[in-house]
Amino acid sequence: MTPVEVFRSYSAALDRGDRQALAAVVHADFQLEGAGLDGIGKAGFIAAMNAQMDAFPDYSENPSDVEEHGDRVSFIAHVTGTQHGALLLPGMNPVSPTGKSIHLPPEPAWVQVRDEKLVRYHVTAVPGGGIQGILSQLV
Repeated sequence: MTPVEVFRSYSAALDRGDRQALAAVVHADFQLEGAGLDGIGKAGFIAAMNAQMDAFPDYSENPSDVEEHGDRVSFIAHVTGTQHGALLLPGMNPVSPTGKSIHLPPEPAWVQVRDEKLVRYHVTAVPGGGIQGILSQLV
C-alpha cells in the first residue's frame, strides 16, 4: 500500500469505529506529536482513540487536502462528533455525556508511514484545537 492508501485505511477504520482495523494500521514504534497528547506511543494513542470513539460514536477527522510526499501524507483535519458517551481520556477527569456536537477548527497535520503503518502523527497546534478544544466545547 502507498502511504496515502495507509492513511485512507486509518481514516476509514476511524469513521466506521473499527477498533481492530485502526490498531492494525498503527506501527509498534508510533509516536504522536501535538493535539495535547504529545509523545504518546501506540498504546496511549489507541486508548485515546477508543475513548473518543466511546464518547463520540460519529467521531471523524474529516480529512481534506490529502497529499502524499514520499513516506508522509499531509492533510487538514476537521474533527467533528456528537458526545453520547462519557469521555474517559487517560489521565484526565471524565466528562459525562452532554449530547453536544464538537467542530474543531481546521488543524494542519501529517502522518509518516513505515511498513504500511502509521509511525508518526503530527498535529499542528491551532487555537481551539486538539484535546483542549474538544474539552472547551463540552463544558
